[in-house]
Amino acid sequence: MLNRKQQPKYKEIEKINILKAKEQSLENNIPLYTINAGTEDIVRIDLIFNAGILSNPKPLIATITNSLIEAGTKKHTALQIAEKLDFYGAFLHHSVNKDNASISLYSLNKYLPETIKIFEDIIKNSIFPVNELEIYLQKKKQEFIVESEKVNVLSSRKFQSVLFGDKHPYGVTLSINDFKNVDQKQLSEHHLRHYNANSCKIIVSGNVDNKTVNLIKASFGKNDWINDNNILTDNKYIIKSSNKKQHIIEKEKAVQTAIRVGKVTINKLHDDFIGLQILNTVLGGYFGSRLMTNIREDKGYTYGIGSGLVSLQNAGYFTIVTEINSDFTKDTIKQIYFELDKLRNELIEDKELNTVRNYILGELLKAFDGPFALADSFRSILDYGLDYNYFDKYVKTVKNISSEELNKLANKYFKPEELIDVIAGKY
Repeated sequence: MLNRKQQPKYKEIEKINILKAKEQSLENNIPLYTINAGTEDIVRIDLIFNAGILSNPKPLIATITNSLIEAGTKKHTALQIAEKLDFYGAFLHHSVNKDNASISLYSLNKYLPETIKIFEDIIKNSIFPVNELEIYLQKKKQEFIVESEKVNVLSSRKFQSVLFGDKHPYGVTLSINDFKNVDQKQLSEHHLRHYNANSCKIIVSGNVDNKTVNLIKASFGKNDWINDNNILTDNKYIIKSSNKKQHIIEKEKAVQTAIRVGKVTINKLHDDFIGLQILNTVLGGYFGSRLMTNIREDKGYTYGIGSGLVSLQNAGYFTIVTEINSDFTKDTIKQIYFELDKLRNELIEDKELNTVRNYILGELLKAFDGPFALADSFRSILDYGLDYNYFDKYVKTVKNISSEELNKLANKYFKPEELIDVIAGKY
């Protein structure tokens, strides 16, 4: 019998055993990575393209191309596509970030011969019907107008712009006029240029067998969708962060004020990245963090505050994010810099650091729980040309980094004069 009065034995995480993706190359040189895991008869196929915002800095084009890729093909209407996928219990997931775009198919294995044909048609033969585009633009335009009244949205847009500069694809912000400048031709050209075999990687995860691989080879492994005119992304954009310390967007009637504090830093290719992630966790990366303890639990200024270290393929940035009662704007900023000063001037005590170590390792374990989580974690290194040794290095750093090393990182990356404040609301 289980004795519920007795505490379970505590065991430290020494090493994480990860089921690794197996790599092969299709006939058209697309790299295919397979992760055979899980007990359910389901599979996920991720097609990843170099088609993120960086590939087309003109506002909206990369995002709308990805969103409307299943809005109609040469053979099927959007309704027919939706009905077919629904009939087989399958669905698609779209994703666009600064660097890449992806389309994922979730399907039962027994119906994969049917669903992958639909998937192939969508990827290769999308036509972006004018009527679907007009409906989409009208909807998104209205959403943009509504969202533009929210202080957290205003602060987020401004923050990206002042960090990277409004000429850099990472910093480009939308305006209402951008919705008028999108047409079918631009989407079709972006699709032709970037959604092809030259620009593709495939990850398949779940209950993967030879039949699954052969279906992928038949649909996506041939030379019928190679584009010799594929244009590689120009990564030589110059980051021009604002020299101005504080940027304020006044909204006098706002009940809450949104605050963002941060700077351009490093991505996960840098040797300091893992240590800086650990330092960030202490500051604002989990519920028991210093920012939460001070500004939420002690002061009661907000429901939540956090910090993050964002890695992009050509840059990275650090950010602190919160929405607070507008009456406490100035003191919240003061408390944020107070906590940053403490990290620079005082060593983290062993008890707190051990708590953070255990939290991070626990979260890392969750990142490999199940076939789709394994695929997501693999992609997080694939996008940077890293291998599985990165995770071993991650565990080793978390377990062994000292308070002195973290203090050096705080003094290197958290200099107050280098941080930019963006405030939307009352100040």
